[in-house]
Amino acid sequence: MIWRVTFISFLGVMASASLLPGVQATDERQGPFFAMTEENDLFAGFLTGDRTDRHYTQGLKLTYRDGDDELPQWVVKTSDALPPLWMNAHAQNIGYVFGQNIYTPEDLQTRTLIKTDRPYAGWLYGGVFLQRRGDTGDARIPVLESFEMDLGVTGSPSLARFAQENFHRWFDRGSIPRGWDNQLKTEPGLLLKYQRLWRLSINEQWSHYVDLIPHAGAEVGNIMIFGDLGATVRVGVNLPDDFGIQIIDSPVSLTGGATPHSPPFSLYAFGSVDGRAVGQNLFLDGNTFRGGPSVERDPWVADLDAGVALGLFRHLELSYTYVLRTHEFVGQEKADVFGSLTAKAMFLF
Repeated sequence: MIWRVTFISFLGVMASASLLPGVQATDERQGPFFAMTEENDLFAGFLTGDRTDRHYTQGLKLTYRDGDDELPQWVVKTSDALPPLWMNAHAQNIGYVFGQNIYTPEDLQTRTLIKTDRPYAGWLYGGVFLQRRGDTGDARIPVLESFEMDLGVTGSPSLARFAQENFHRWFDRGSIPRGWDNQLKTEPGLLLKYQRLWRLSINEQWSHYVDLIPHAGAEVGNIMIFGDLGATVRVGVNLPDDFGIQIIDSPVSLTGGATPHSPPFSLYAFGSVDGRAVGQNLFLDGNTFRGGPSVERDPWVADLDAGVALGLFRHLELSYTYVLRTHEFVGQEKADVFGSLTAKAMFLF
């Protein structure tokens, strides 16, 4: 199974890490950035020929991250209280996120509950994250550590029904979803996220053209509980001093702001594999206390990603990621695909 390949691959990556000297960590200050990520199964359909509108069908996330060490005093105290966990931190950043995810069954025209397919559900949330960037010490391998807390709501207040029905009224009146009366109940949600990433390369010169970014992390809360392992390979020109492109539900939010010495142009392709051991998924398991629609969750899920990123004028980065996600619940007929588009504006204040 793909998740077994993912796990074995990650072990191989970590075993080889000691053979790679890593990229020299930079002490250059990164500026703030603002990013918008839009995900939709429609963005993958033009590659597969499958005009999907099912399961995880739409996501929107806005991210703002301050520049290096521009932290409120309470964040500084919180960060200082956290153990170093085998890293020397050179810079810290605080950031904020706001987003909405929409989930549906495959059949949007049935008004009654479809017990064998994913329930209608929405997730509207906001959050704050702290990132610590540094290196591993003697090996000088760059490392990023991310802590995040998201608060939100499911059910009608998530505005998922409003968003999807009105989108179809405006652009596709012949297929307005008819089953939103069966969506998950209203429930407040909490997600605590943690992830650590390492950036490895053959040497300083090669780090501008190819690198390997292993990661390990977890999410805990009434919305999700899972642990994940994976890695990303990037190949291109003028690779940015960050830790790769992230999709919306990655445990780490976007990283990397521009510095005065960032190259004015970058272009690279990337591929990644991510395996998850899932202990809770409210959007499949149903509401925590109030029952409602649910399906039997698959505890092992993997993502296979491929994409391209373009950096322009030291202040703009555009990226596209194609995501193939293995079965998330029992009875799912085939793997899901969706595309992720991100536009990031970087500032040098």
